[in-house]
Amino acid sequence: MAKKTAIAEAVQEVSYKSYRDFGYSVAKKSDASRLDGAWALDNIQNFLTEPPKEALSELKEGFRQRYSETHPDTAYAVVGGNYIPRDQLPPDAKVLENVNIGVAYAFSFTQQAYGALKAEDLPKYQLLQDLRDRVNKYCSNCLADLKAAARKVEKQRNPESTTRAATLAFMEFVGNSFETWSQRCKTAEARGNDPTANSVALREARIAFMVAYEKHNKQ
Repeated sequence: MAKKTAIAEAVQEVSYKSYRDFGYSVAKKSDASRLDGAWALDNIQNFLTEPPKEALSELKEGFRQRYSETHPDTAYAVVGGNYIPRDQLPPDAKVLENVNIGVAYAFSFTQQAYGALKAEDLPKYQLLQDLRDRVNKYCSNCLADLKAAARKVEKQRNPESTTRAATLAFMEFVGNSFETWSQRCKTAEARGNDPTANSVALREARIAFMVAYEKHNKQ
């Protein structure tokens, strides 16, 4: 039987006395989200455009820490080179090798050592790959939520800038969009964990778009 995570157990236990009680809880969390967004804007340089790598790295460490709290380590028994969750074995099973695998362990490997596992210990590599992918997705979602909160705060602080942005000529908007995509693509390439990031392909796509759009405008 699959082990429930702490967050799954929390979802089952949560209850509200009324819709009003639930609404109050939602509003409280919304306020906390705005405060987080404001803190990010005020304390992380260029947070919404190109924040320092050091800041992003520390943020990710915090996201991982939270994930590890809601997803405790899993104890595995190594049997014939396979990793079997201990809770799937009889309590009195005699196992020569045990290992606990969780967030800290999964990210303790250097990139070189992690890659080498694919040839040295494929079952472990696959376990770690699945865990790392889930954690990275969680971190990405946390950062996206924080940026969304920061954008809301920025719009509240600078309502005029939002109005000006709406009046941009379409091609200026397109140019700005491509610049943003280019920066994000370079960042993703530098991290090396997103195979879909390709600056060369994006640059060629931009040229093809501009040529095609200009051609249709002249017709």
